[in-house]
Amino acid sequence: MNFLDIFLFILKYIPFWAVPMGLMSANFGYLYWLKDFREMAYAWGAITLFCLTSTVAYFIIGGPDQIVQTFTHVFH
Repeated sequence: MNFLDIFLFILKYIPFWAVPMGLMSANFGYLYWLKDFREMAYAWGAITLFCLTSTVAYFIIGGPDQIVQTFTHVFH
């Protein structure tokens, strides 16, 4: 199993890692915002935005099979 196979596996199952990670990072970002640690809040907010963008792109592109086909078609 090479790096490409692992990366395609991660792409195929984006909702299973992006949704929980996005919810947890939003919670941490909010907690750090309340404690006035703005830099950490921005970092957690960036992670939340990345997870949200990944999930939205996953569904716009067409799901697990289509995202893998699109990636391999664009980058090969």
